[in-house]
Amino acid sequence: AIMEIQERKSGKIYSLSSTTAIPEWLSERSRRNLAKRDSQYRHRVTLLQDLEMPVASTKVRQSPDGRFLIVGGTYSPRIRCYELSEMSM
Repeated sequence: AIMEIQERKSGKIYSLSSTTAIPEWLSERSRRNLAKRDSQYRHRVTLLQDLEMPVASTKVRQSPDGRFLIVGGTYSPRIRCYELSEMSM
């Protein structure tokens, strides 16, 4: 199924539960192959947990291989690196 979008007067509502889940036991190589073949898999939305900065972030970049997220924060300046495979719900 595709992510459902409903438009209301106040804005858009995104239904994140309308897509099928990918099995946890699927290897990283199988996931990459699936991403090459399946357009629904490529366009999925993945929720991340524990992605936070104390005040705000000014820069967010993804590594070329798509495995890491580098985030630069403000006040108490810091840079954090998140491994995306460890953060999805």
